[in-house]
Amino acid sequence: MALLAIGAMLVGAAGTYALSQGDGPADASAGCGGPSIVVAAAPEIAPVLSEVVADAGCDQISVQAEAPALVSARVAAGKDAPDVWVPDSSAWARRAAVSAPATPQPLVQSLATSPVVLVAAAGRVPASWSAALADDGLVLGDPLTSAPAAVALVAAVAEAEGAGTDPAATIVPLAQARAGDRNDRPDEAGLGTLGGNDARLTVASEQELLASAQGFRARVPAAGTMLLDYPVLLTTGEERRADIDATTRTLVRLLGAGEARDALAQSGFRDPQGAPRGDGVGKVAVLPASAKQVSAVLETWARLVLPSRTLAVVDVSGSMDFDAGGRTRMELTTAATRQGLGLFPDAAAIGLWAFSERLDGETDHRELLPIRRLGAQVPGGTQRDALGAGLAELAALTGGGTGLYDTTLAAYRAVQADYDPAAANSVLLFSDGANDDPGSISLAELLAELHELADPRRPVRIIAIGISADADAAALRRIARSTGGEAYIAEDPADMATVFREALGSRRG
Repeated sequence: MALLAIGAMLVGAAGTYALSQGDGPADASAGCGGPSIVVAAAPEIAPVLSEVVADAGCDQISVQAEAPALVSARVAAGKDAPDVWVPDSSAWARRAAVSAPATPQPLVQSLATSPVVLVAAAGRVPASWSAALADDGLVLGDPLTSAPAAVALVAAVAEAEGAGTDPAATIVPLAQARAGDRNDRPDEAGLGTLGGNDARLTVASEQELLASAQGFRARVPAAGTMLLDYPVLLTTGEERRADIDATTRTLVRLLGAGEARDALAQSGFRDPQGAPRGDGVGKVAVLPASAKQVSAVLETWARLVLPSRTLAVVDVSGSMDFDAGGRTRMELTTAATRQGLGLFPDAAAIGLWAFSERLDGETDHRELLPIRRLGAQVPGGTQRDALGAGLAELAALTGGGTGLYDTTLAAYRAVQADYDPAAANSVLLFSDGANDDPGSISLAELLAELHELADPRRPVRIIAIGISADADAAALRRIARSTGGEAYIAEDPADMATVFREALGSRRG
């Protein structure tokens, strides 16, 4: 997946060539000799580079405009990689370097920069990244393939953390809304999607904004933004690098000359230090996000945009009728679950079980609804409607003890038996107490069974939500983590809605 540049070359500056800082023309007498090379450059900067090498008469340097995400995949695979690569973000190099046979070597740390901005054709531009991502008129590319889109996502999360608010409230609704419809939106949004009187908004670089000459309205939220930094990377195989050294040195010399800097500036780019332009958005604050933080946000996004296939398993033992500040634990749980359902698109598949002790004959659980797409038509409406009705039934089922362990094992088996390889398969387990079914398996036996059933080709995660301080937090954590999931405890049942969002944010594909 794409990672974002945060101002520093991710591979380190060792081995970089120094850019010429002379103001005069590139010295043609230095020659353009050497083997021919191919330079793959981000589409917005490729025309400038082509002009620079053409003006110098260097026919052996061929510049091709290619999307960074596509080149990154080729570099990572070590197949059909260009000799030199100029992506919009140096973080693409980090991603490619994880598996690339030849580690990308920086030739120039940053050729130019451009801040990412919020843009609208008409109407008001939101004052914050969080507000922009919540706007129904937002046109956003895929953060996993578009650096500007990823900046918007990471910036919104950083903004929420800085304000002390819940980042999951920002990322989960947007990601869930995108789940299942990835083919219906452009990988790259940008200004080309906006019309003259369009009330929608998007994200773009300042360079794209200046190059458009459309008079769009732009803004950088007070929290700050990130800069695209356009490194120059040597990405050919190790055996070829020495052979093309003369040509790559010529390329670096040309890119450091005054003509190249002037051409980049005329095309709307900032200098490598990010100095404000008179015709741009002015001085911007750079968000203090680390590469690790960026990676964590995008990994979460990658999990969340997978379609969901989830079995919700809700405790209906007698203690769920206990008061929790004017409402019962069951009322708070069903209210939070209803709210959570609103985060899932119609493509998500969700089923519902209830459990206590011998709820259905000798069985601790009862299936209220099988797993079906929320948009699927069922008698009386859709699966989403049926789930709403099923949640309303839970209060009438309360009573008895907590048959936690037998139910957990049965739910895991049920999801695994009907596994969907194109979705994130999970069990969402709600419980407010410890297992107290005298006839059930033990915790040790449950963990052993889950370990035996685990199949890395068909992963099913248990996401456990403990309701109140009475929940067996230790057991829930051991159960969830044994499947690669996590447990979340709402010691105050009134916090259920927040905990539910956090649980959704932990989901893994």
